[in-house]
Amino acid sequence: MNTFSNGLFNEQAFALTVNGRNLLSVLMLPDLPDEFARGYLATEAIIPADEIESIMIDGATIGVLTRNPFKVLLPKRAVISGCGGTASYLDPARLPVISGGITIPADTLATPFPENILAAGGFCAAAVLPDGTAFTACDLSQPVALDKACGLLLHAGHQPASAALVISGKPTGDTIRKTLNAGFSILAAYQPPTALAVELAKTGSLTLADIPHKKIHTGPERIR
Repeated sequence: MNTFSNGLFNEQAFALTVNGRNLLSVLMLPDLPDEFARGYLATEAIIPADEIESIMIDGATIGVLTRNPFKVLLPKRAVISGCGGTASYLDPARLPVISGGITIPADTLATPFPENILAAGGFCAAAVLPDGTAFTACDLSQPVALDKACGLLLHAGHQPASAALVISGKPTGDTIRKTLNAGFSILAAYQPPTALAVELAKTGSLTLADIPHKKIHTGPERIR
């Protein structure tokens, strides 16, 4: 599918359903809808990859069937907001903690991204294996690009625990949440992280690296 239409991003609306129930509506580029679904369900800790029975694309609907169609599945966000009252945000106690993890050469993390996507204001992400194999995806937002890259990795038969995640944008607290949920042990970015991202990465034993500044904020032992 075409990323651009008349020189502009080809933004389209998609609906994600699980076992016939609407789960999400999203505006994104039209490519990799299957991979988006796999990645989103993993990074939101909704469905492990091995519980997905099939994914069918019907126009603008991405339909996922699970091996247990009677199980109630809901996003497990650690972000809670209230209307007219207080709001609590990411709770580190509710996020996964990475144990073990891979090690990877520092130069392998410097994954090149498509310049035309970045120049147009888009975002990219890549799941990178230690041998340098990269599963790269781009989209209108960093979270969707991240989901698609994760989904590409899963579709190829690899688990996030076997790869590092590289993103073009700024790691935020929500980026760390999705990265930990998926099971990546390394997150590297082309922009500096927020203070909250560093705090959550440290709590979750996630390696967090700033590529341009060659700075490893947390977990330096995984990068050689």
